[in-house]
Amino acid sequence: MSLSQALQAARELHSQLPALREFAPWPGDLQPAALAPAAMPALDQVAGFGQPGTAETQPLINALRNSASQAYWTQTYTEEEVGAHFLQNYGYFELFGPTGHFRTNQLRGYIAYWGAGLKYDWHSHEAEELYVVLGGGAQFLTDENDCWLSAGDTRLHGGWQPHAMNTGDQPILTYVLWRGAGLEGLPLMGGQRASAA
Repeated sequence: MSLSQALQAARELHSQLPALREFAPWPGDLQPAALAPAAMPALDQVAGFGQPGTAETQPLINALRNSASQAYWTQTYTEEEVGAHFLQNYGYFELFGPTGHFRTNQLRGYIAYWGAGLKYDWHSHEAEELYVVLGGGAQFLTDENDCWLSAGDTRLHGGWQPHAMNTGDQPILTYVLWRGAGLEGLPLMGGQRASAA
């Protein structure tokens, strides 16, 4: 299975979830880019991801499991920032966006994975962000509230809004959209709370 099939599954999910449609329209200018695959330590965890999705998210999970080895996986943080264990169990790739497998400047769409038992400490970024949990679950934290999200749930973060996430006894696979100013930026560690609760 190719990443074009993952893109099609993401497009179908976009059409099915009101939160995605309300966040931003599907990009109308997507152009394939020749990005060579790049592995990350947790690649086998994504390829073997066994947490169930919803009727809407499962097709994208299936497409990602089958095409994970074709993606250009990366990591934003250093071992000094997040620790070696975190880096062994985390990674993401840009499915579409300014530097993604499919190019557009209208929206950025990431696939991101975190293994079980991780603390993704406080961070922020200029772009507005919408998380969709494809499968698994995690505690999402902001200064305003903390909540547990599982398959099919969404979470909106405003520009420069500090947020954090903790996985429990299960991993989490997410589809993340960025829009607006800072589309080509990266998250910065730090926030208003000293560490994730």
